[in-house]
Amino acid sequence: MPFEFHKDIEAGDGEEIAIFESFLRERGLKLTTARRDLLNIVFSNHNHFTADELFDRCREADVQISKATLYRSLTILLDCKLLAAHDFGEGSKYYEHIYGHRHHDHLFCLACKSIVEFHSERIERLQHEAADELLFTMVRHSLSIFGVCEACRGTARGIELLAEARREAEQS
Repeated sequence: MPFEFHKDIEAGDGEEIAIFESFLRERGLKLTTARRDLLNIVFSNHNHFTADELFDRCREADVQISKATLYRSLTILLDCKLLAAHDFGEGSKYYEHIYGHRHHDHLFCLACKSIVEFHSERIERLQHEAADELLFTMVRHSLSIFGVCEACRGTARGIELLAEARREAEQS
């Protein structure tokens, strides 16, 4: 199969909490109730989320956390490689937990902001070949493809975005 559209979920059983707690301890920080609750919310869902969406989910779950603590905790989760952040040019970072998940790339719908994950061995191979050809040692990479999803193609916003893209392509 050339493209795969699912996440491989290999981690679990609280491994994330143990990693996070160890990371905090090494830096003289504590795993507070608010941080533990936040971590449980982050790892209970496999979707991408913004800080504001996470804050709303915390409020819905009656987790008492300030925005400052939430942002500090997101930074720590990024530093200990439990989360990744993506900038899709929408003014907010989108986060996803990556522990126990295989590398993947993203399709981002400019109309509805949906995110589809995919993995292609062919694309991975081409990226490595390009780096090798240019005598570049790749450490990591990120591929995001921006467009309009099937559901949005017939909407006013989708049609507008596609027309704009055609005009830009004609001018270049």
